[in-house]
This record gives sequence, C-alpha cells and structure tokens, in this order.
Amino acid sequence: MLKKYLKNMDYMIIVPLLILCLFGLIMVYSASSALPTIRYQSMHWPSDYFFRKQLLSFEVGMVAFIFLMLMPATIFRKRIILFLNLIISILLLIAVLLFGQVVNNAKSWVFGIQPAELIKLSSIMLLAGWYSKRQKGITKNWKMLFAPWIVVLLFVVLLRMQPDTGTAILIILACATVSFCSGFIVKRLIVLFTGGVLVLYPLVSFCVSFGVGLTDVQVNRFLAFRNPFDYAQGIGFQIVNSMIAFANGGLTGVGLGKSIQKLGYLPEPHTDFILAIIGEETGLIGVVIVITCLFLIVWRGLLIAHKSNDSFDTLLATGICAMIAIQTFINIGGVTSLIPLTGVPLPYVSYGGTSMIVMLSMAGILMNISIRNKISKETL
Repeated sequence: MLKKYLKNMDYMIIVPLLILCLFGLIMVYSASSALPTIRYQSMHWPSDYFFRKQLLSFEVGMVAFIFLMLMPATIFRKRIILFLNLIISILLLIAVLLFGQVVNNAKSWVFGIQPAELIKLSSIMLLAGWYSKRQKGITKNWKMLFAPWIVVLLFVVLLRMQPDTGTAILIILACATVSFCSGFIVKRLIVLFTGGVLVLYPLVSFCVSFGVGLTDVQVNRFLAFRNPFDYAQGIGFQIVNSMIAFANGGLTGVGLGKSIQKLGYLPEPHTDFILAIIGEETGLIGVVIVITCLFLIVWRGLLIAHKSNDSFDTLLATGICAMIAIQTFINIGGVTSLIPLTGVPLPYVSYGGTSMIVMLSMAGILMNISIRNKISKETL
C-alpha cells in the first residue's frame, strides 16, 4: 500500500507547494533578519531567530503532511473524530479568551499555538461530514443546510471576541463555499446570497461610519483603505509603505536582502506584509511566481474534488481549496489596498508556525484524496 501511495503522488501539488515553502523560508529570513536589532534589542535574539522558528514549523508541518497523506480514508469522516474535532475546537477558543496572550491588539495565542488557525480546517471538516451524510435531504429541507451553521456561527462569535475578524471572515466564506457545493438548490442559494449582501452591505457601512461593533483598530483599517495617503503618517502608514515597496521592486526587484521597507517602515514585514518585501526584493517576477504556485495548488485541488466519487472527499477538498484561495486573495488585497487590512497571512509563505502546520495539513489531505482517486481508478 505504501508503494501505491508513493507511486501515485500528485506532483502538481507537491512541486508548487515545496517551491512556496522553501521560497517562503528564504523570504522570512530576509524580511525578519533586521527585526532583532530594530525591535527586539533587549531580547538579544540572533538575526535568524524567526527563520529558525519558521523552519521548525515547516518540519513539523511536513510530518503532518506525510501523516495525513498516508492516513486511512475512513478516519476523516468518523463521527467520533468529527465530534472530538468540534469539542476541542470550542475548548481551545474558550481557552484563548480565558488564558490567551495578547499580540497585536488581539488575544489569539494560548499554549504556544493560534487556535484560530486550527478552526479553519475544523470548520470545513465539520460541514463536509454533515452534508455528505445528508445528501438526499439537503435539496428538500432548509434545516439540513443551516443546522451546521449554528456551530460555524459559534466559532465566528468566539473569534470576534478575541477579536480576530480576518479569520472569522475566512471561515464564513470557506464554509459558504462548502454549503454552495453541498447539493442544495442553486436558485435558493442565489436568493440567500443576494439577500445577505443587501442586508450586510448597509450594516457594515453603518458600523464603519459610527464604529458600532468594531474596535478602533478595525475602524482605522477601513478609513486607511479608503485613502491611505491621507493618513500616510498615521493609520495608513503600513499601506503606503507597502505600495512603496512594490514600486521600488519594479520588474526584477532590488535584490535579495536589499529591501529598505523592512528596516522599520513595515511593522510586520515577515508576516502579513511579506508579499510587499517579495515584491521589493524580487520584483513582479517573484510575486508572479508566488501567485502562480498558489493558483496551481488551488486549481489542482479543485480537479481532485471534481474527480472524486465520494461526497465527503469532494466537499472537504473544495473547502480546503476555498480556504487557500480566499486567504490568498484577502492577504494580497490587503497589502495592495484592494480591500481593508485583516491581518491574514499569505499561505505557505508568511511567518507563522500554526498557520504553516495547518496549511501543510490541508495539503496532505488533498494529496490523500488525490492518491485514493488514482488507486480506485487502477482497481476498476
């Protein structure tokens, strides 16, 4: 069986995945090498401090990738696994609120991890498990569609209490994609989507205008998004310097390690704004390579979902692809001022241990589904 798995590995996933991770490690080292001197002088950290932590996360993530790639297919859909997944997810989110560490104006860390990252995969698995077992009833019964959203909304509420609005938005959009692909009548979903937009747009506008339900940081991000250059020395500082980084890089970049914006102008050059440093040091060419690799993973994942004969596998792979694609769009949109900043990392590239491990776990599940698809075809 091990030989069959290795023989049927999907290189259209693993090649761009490794390119992203290895290139990301290089850029994390480049983007963060000056931070110990600029921001953490009292810690006496070496220049490769963040690189070493990211390398360790990559190694752990690859172990998770291989483990999930080789795991028996039935384990993902077992009720006990889905139930434990639900309970552990809720307990971790509650633990964050009670004992969490505040980082960048949000209480997101507990026990050395970011539970919000784990919830991304947990929510997709829960919806895939629910819908796959109720395929016949979904087209007729509205309750079948909305019942699992009680759990999703509980996740969202707990995330908003941190507050981590970026991850909450990600989970809503990815889960909405899974619901859309669950077999429910498309016309009804279009009505729901249109109605949701008509209700949410004026609601969000009201909240931004009057600061209702939003923190000062979140309101400032909306204001900076509208015209960052009006707030270039204040709340628009990051966006303006991100644009300067892209402008400095041009087509081919200023060269690895030669970024100016990472020297204190971009507060988070190795996390949320790593694409700006990539653009400055490697130019448009480097940015295109990153986006192309992410596109290939998502495109291949959607093909895997389409070819699968198992509804759970199809929904799970679709949800994973949606999560990667939406997170990529939100990160790139934020650093280029296409949308407001949300503090969402760039998949497989940005610094972040829990994010790297979870994203590699998602890729391992995609690989598992792909390999089983190929093996099942061979046995026919």
